[in-house]
Amino acid sequence: MTMGAVLLAVGLAGPAGAAPGDGLALSAHDFTDDASVTVGVCTFCHTPHRAQQTKLLWNHTLSSQTYSWQDTTVTTGGTPLPTFDANWQGVSKNCLSCHDGTVAIGDVAWFDATPNQNLFVDTHSAPTDPYLITFANPGSGDMDGNHPVAHPFPFQGAASTYNSVTTGAPAVLSGWQADPESLGIRLFNDDGSGNVSAGAVVGQSGIECSSCHDPHNTAGQVVDVYFLRGTLTGNDTNYICLKCHNK
Repeated sequence: MTMGAVLLAVGLAGPAGAAPGDGLALSAHDFTDDASVTVGVCTFCHTPHRAQQTKLLWNHTLSSQTYSWQDTTVTTGGTPLPTFDANWQGVSKNCLSCHDGTVAIGDVAWFDATPNQNLFVDTHSAPTDPYLITFANPGSGDMDGNHPVAHPFPFQGAASTYNSVTTGAPAVLSGWQADPESLGIRLFNDDGSGNVSAGAVVGQSGIECSSCHDPHNTAGQVVDVYFLRGTLTGNDTNYICLKCHNK
């Protein structure tokens, strides 16, 4: 990973009344006013019954894309760039189910005892949409120019294997913070058997979209726009980039 890599933007912190850390209601992830029917704020992503999967009780239709970085194969430290799809158990696939431009934001599996609903049909698909992640080639799964996710992180200065990708031998491990979680970043671990869960484990830690962004705009976790867990600017460890990178 490099400092020049572009952070994945998961949405604005929202209009007045939904400042960073003010919660989900009235934030940019509150679509209740856009829906074609009266609907709860959680429904666009989660449902207590008939979810697409039990993990996260995920309700939003997942993209069928396979995500990869096609402009390069490795980072400057020699770590291979990953691929992942809807079978990956990390949360980035959930974020991209809205932000890759292929699925309507209101396309959910279940609401009000009715399946296969389109509560509204907007997508992040316009080339000028600032929240379209696969910007270079919308709908392709091509993540060129975006910060790697589903990608290993050298927690506690140790090489990690995550999503079948191992930290490159040339990587200077002192170039990363030893414990980003102590600075508010969310790390994940991969047990090597397809199970991904929250929390860093030496040798098997990695990052996902929600490592840097909290889609729920949670108090005490979000401190700036774009649901960021760090500030958009700065030169110390309050700054989002320096929460992981030690420069």
